Amino acid sequence: MMKTQILKKIAFVSILLLLIVISNGQFSVFFAIWISTAMLLFVVRRFKRWKGFLIAFLVIAIGYYVGFDVTPLPFIIPIIITLIFSLFASLPYLIDSFFSKKRNSILNTLIFPCSAVLAEFAYHQFNLYGTWGHFAYTQQSQYVLLQSISIFGMGYITFLITWFASIVNWIYEQRNEWNNVKKGILIYGLVFGLTLIYGGYRVQFQKPTSETIRVASISALDNLKMFEVNFNALNEEETKNDAKINFREKASKLNQNLFDRSIKEAKSGAKIVFWAEGNGLILKEDENELYKRAGQIASEQNIYLGLGISVIDPTNSKPLENKFVLFDQTGKKAIDYWKNIAIPGSEAEISNVKKTGILKTETSFGTIASAICFDLDFPNYLKQTKGSDILLAPSNDWKEIDPLHTNMAKFRAIEQGFNLIRQTSFGLSIGSDYTGKVISEMDHFTDNGKVLITQLPTKGTKTIYSIIGDTFIIFCFILFILTVVVLKRKKVEI
Repeated sequence: MMKTQILKKIAFVSILLLLIVISNGQFSVFFAIWISTAMLLFVVRRFKRWKGFLIAFLVIAIGYYVGFDVTPLPFIIPIIITLIFSLFASLPYLIDSFFSKKRNSILNTLIFPCSAVLAEFAYHQFNLYGTWGHFAYTQQSQYVLLQSISIFGMGYITFLITWFASIVNWIYEQRNEWNNVKKGILIYGLVFGLTLIYGGYRVQFQKPTSETIRVASISALDNLKMFEVNFNALNEEETKNDAKINFREKASKLNQNLFDRSIKEAKSGAKIVFWAEGNGLILKEDENELYKRAGQIASEQNIYLGLGISVIDPTNSKPLENKFVLFDQTGKKAIDYWKNIAIPGSEAEISNVKKTGILKTETSFGTIASAICFDLDFPNYLKQTKGSDILLAPSNDWKEIDPLHTNMAKFRAIEQGFNLIRQTSFGLSIGSDYTGKVISEMDHFTDNGKVLITQLPTKGTKTIYSIIGDTFIIFCFILFILTVVVLKRKKVEI
């Protein structure tokens, strides 16, 4: 009998682990995360407190590592990140175990989701990779459901998933009490139903109705890109002259091609043209000449021209300036933005970061703002886009995070209410409106032209989230405290 129970638990954990891996590795397999979370809670509750916590930790760690080991980092770094993430993610299961004697109360179902939201929020406050691994991203394909983050932020999605797990387990434990089962179904169904009703209303009646503008976003052709730059050769006395000649020759061909294609798109009717992250290349000493040329083209073509540019300063210990410079229709600089958050590791080691914050410019097409790639993984930072109608996001990915990283960017559009274009070298480029609806897309690996054309709405919207921020996290904290107090009082009365 004992062996049979052990085998059942092993089989159950094996199925659970498979679901966790699938749901973490495939953002499109959205419902697996709901089921696996409910199953994990069920399994953990069948063990003593610390054994259950260890099982939760191990299952989450394996699933996270398999699903999200996509960064080009030394072997030990993903392991450290996985261990820290899994510790925070498994804490709600441990907290839940301290209330095992009050599981008959419907209030008990709030302990697990509130603690999950708080633990996740705490983790992402110091996570160097921003919101990577957030529960909400597993739901990227659920267009109607995601509209709720325009009010409450991503923590609300985490709450719905983990509360579902808690409610399902409560219903199972109350399966012989039909009145209680109906109560659980009714309460959760009401909240979830209202969430979907709001989402349906927003996508149907609050969708963009403004005029659109033609935007052409461009990535450099692979055969012209310089994938490696020898910074030492550009700085050493013996080699720098020859190295600079070679660098300028290749960079000139690259930049001229980008300019030529920009002019072509302007003549085809584009009013905004911009390049993907770091696709243009220039030495620091030649930077002003490049800008002079860009300003002239913007003026002559009567367009907004944005350069995603890698400025190389070999004399600096951190020689890379990752910038986005936007010129208006008169040829003047409208935005001179530096990537504010460099990816930890090889990029951060060479990046000279200037904290410009989000920059905006007022145009006849609405308020335009910009941010570069990894910046968009930090919702707190993107709060600076409040009031923007359009966000231009030059980006650069790699195959292992395509299209995952681009799908994450849509969340910022829904939260802050701007229309988005993310032009991505070595990834998926998209144009989306402020509901997250994809208007246009271009896959770098299959599209030879490397140009995305988008008819983008010119008017954004004011979202509740852009006003109240992460108030839902505070609500969860208060709800958690009140629930604990009420449950403890009930215990005393008994």
